Amino acid sequence: MQTKTLDIVIPDYLTVDQYRLMNNYKGDSDFGRMVHAVSSLSGQPFETVRKWPLSVLTEVANAFAEIADHKHEFHSIIEWNGKLYGYAPIRKSTLGEYIDIENLSKDLENNMHKIAAILYRPITVHRFKSFKFAVKQKIKMLSNKVENVFDWYDVEPYDNQKRKLVEEEFKDFPAHIFLGAVSFFLSTVNLYSISTLSSQRKISTRRADKMMKEQLQALSQTTGAGGGLFTHSVNPIYYKLQGTPPSQK
Repeated sequence: MQTKTLDIVIPDYLTVDQYRLMNNYKGDSDFGRMVHAVSSLSGQPFETVRKWPLSVLTEVANAFAEIADHKHEFHSIIEWNGKLYGYAPIRKSTLGEYIDIENLSKDLENNMHKIAAILYRPITVHRFKSFKFAVKQKIKMLSNKVENVFDWYDVEPYDNQKRKLVEEEFKDFPAHIFLGAVSFFLSTVNLYSISTLSSQRKISTRRADKMMKEQLQALSQTTGAGGGLFTHSVNPIYYKLQGTPPSQK
């Protein structure tokens, strides 16, 4: 009897759309969840994957687990699909893009690619003489060490209609970079909220300082070498040297 062979292509990284598909399993079965994940990532039908020998299923699942098991990292500048993209920081954001992110987040599972297209936009101007990149999973991430990294580049102005034209492309955006950016975004929103509450004397300075330290600690866990690691003084919040740990004061 002739043995059938199946070629499974293991990608360099998990995309936003693969992450979405992998996580929309609604059942309670661990086996079903594994089959669903392999089906989503391999493109093979669920019923086909379910009939694979357990040894084959496990081998493929483990291979995919290696690309999925990467910590979420924030990077301010990346080169993706041959184009330079920069994270759009909240302090430069328009009200329109903030409102769109808020509305799209109500159905995050199905709108991740749309949010990614808001958070990362093509760089139009920069002050770098040259770029130094760290390469991981074939993605180039900025590793230049500069102060106030977000002051070193500008991204394309936000345009809701233009975003709609390119958002489908972002289904292929690296999931771990997107998730790191979302964590960074939420943390900076929280920091600004804490600073506002403190300035309006709605919380004590001691309480604000404690809350900020907690947010900064959580944020540092998702910030990669190319992101603007930041520390704070209560007023203002400022960004420290990119790629270096916060100063010990």
